[in-house]
Amino acid sequence: MKIIELTNTQYRNFSNAHSYRNFGQSIEFSMIQVNFDKKKLFLGLIDEKNNIHAATLILITNISPGIKEAISPDGFLIDYADFDLVKVFTMEIKKYLYKHKVTYLITNPMYKHKVYNKKGNVIQNNEYILNNLYSLDYNNIEYSNDFEKYDVIIENNDSYHDIYRHFNRNTKRNIKEAMKYGISLSKGNIKDIEKAYNIFKKKTSNSLSYYQNLMSIYNNRDNKMEIFFAKLNPHTFLVKSKEIYEKEKKKNENIHKMINDRRGNVTEKIINKKIDSDKLLEKCYENLNKAIQINSKYSEDIIVGTSLVIRNNKEIYFLIDGYQELYRTIHSTHILKWAIIKKYFNMGYRIFNLGEIYKNYYDKSSKYYGQYMYKIGFGGNIVEYPPNLLLIINKPLYKAYCKIKNFNFLKK
Repeated sequence: MKIIELTNTQYRNFSNAHSYRNFGQSIEFSMIQVNFDKKKLFLGLIDEKNNIHAATLILITNISPGIKEAISPDGFLIDYADFDLVKVFTMEIKKYLYKHKVTYLITNPMYKHKVYNKKGNVIQNNEYILNNLYSLDYNNIEYSNDFEKYDVIIENNDSYHDIYRHFNRNTKRNIKEAMKYGISLSKGNIKDIEKAYNIFKKKTSNSLSYYQNLMSIYNNRDNKMEIFFAKLNPHTFLVKSKEIYEKEKKKNENIHKMINDRRGNVTEKIINKKIDSDKLLEKCYENLNKAIQINSKYSEDIIVGTSLVIRNNKEIYFLIDGYQELYRTIHSTHILKWAIIKKYFNMGYRIFNLGEIYKNYYDKSSKYYGQYMYKIGFGGNIVEYPPNLLLIINKPLYKAYCKIKNFNFLKK
């Protein structure tokens, strides 16, 4: 077997059918603005009958005089469990890149290293794959930060009702509340990207042009970026807020009457019920006042939240979302995610990637714990990916480069 350069069509056909297909390993990713100045190679491992057994997008950059860095974003399109295949691919790609004067290759494979359920228990462990890669001279270069490498993913072939059944109690409650207030879903287009960006821009370091670039590139049948908005009708919000407030007020009064009728013989359960009702009544009152103000100010629907997704023929990936701070109690992103999941489940999608979470996500003292709780509330599993890996192509040159830059030569 040998490595050859594939045409765009060859690579697209192979990547679209591969079980490890992802956005990093796509023709569209190679076209993103940050990759404009990089040399792009679509490489494939073929046999004597020209059948492709593995492939990868390689991006090459001249980072220093005489030093070329190659990156395989999101890993190779290969069956990582097939050690013999990975061994041959590694040997052949080293030969190929050496001829192109590449010094080293960095990759971040996206196979499932470990999978945890929402209780934190390991339900799948593929550590042997990483050990196999180490034996082939891949080196662990660790994470550049604590972000990425963990995704919360829902995989369900049964029904969207079954997906909802696995949501936690708070997530279900927030969705139900948003439905009561009459939140509706609408789909935007590239002209609406600035509206969406203004809502979530505090959550990202990327510019508006970055997302405009993404949307113009991810715009075909294989990979498509889409914008969704959660909209609130001012009049409906007022009517529903009044109904909800009156209902909770009556419930609160009944609990208060029950306490008075018992004349001191009140159980802890009833007291807690009253405390919860008081808190909810206060929240309903705040929403009612807010609804009165909004209804007097606006006559048309208001955008209160947004979500950007990228879909391919395999999964729906939630790229980023956000909400208007004034309307945070309406939980628009909860109902947006649920509406998008239902929409695409009915279109045949069965994998919903809610996006990345931070390392040490389980630490309650972390400022990112809330992000973890929000995403895990949708009932998915936590997928841990292997670390970033380095494959040295030209050892003498790489060793000299490390000495100049004062890097560790190797780090397993």
